[in-house]
Amino acid sequence: MPVIRIDRRSLEQILNGEVQEQHDVVIKLYGTNCHLCHALKPEYEKISENHNGIYFFAFNMKDGKGLEERFGFSGVPTICYVKTGGKNTKVTFMKHKEPENADSQMWYRPEEITQFIKNNREK
Repeated sequence: MPVIRIDRRSLEQILNGEVQEQHDVVIKLYGTNCHLCHALKPEYEKISENHNGIYFFAFNMKDGKGLEERFGFSGVPTICYVKTGGKNTKVTFMKHKEPENADSQMWYRPEEITQFIKNNREK
């Protein structure tokens, strides 16, 4: 599925459990001036093309002041997996480790994202 950019309201609806229907959702939280985020973009798009039945979204954190503290994640890029379903919504943020040489490496490896999706989809 293609990656769709979402606005703050849509992100909050997903993370707050306001989407009643059951869907699998992956969200990339990114920053406009983040070179690691830009390096991840083509890989994230490729991953989305290989996962039918999952919605892939991207949210620019320039529109997300205060969301890191509110939802308990830090830094960009951040990958989030959500199983929507009203009060049964489950949100999982992918753990990340800053690369030793952040100027030349991606924050997440594509195979790590794929495994994260697989693990959460099977739950």
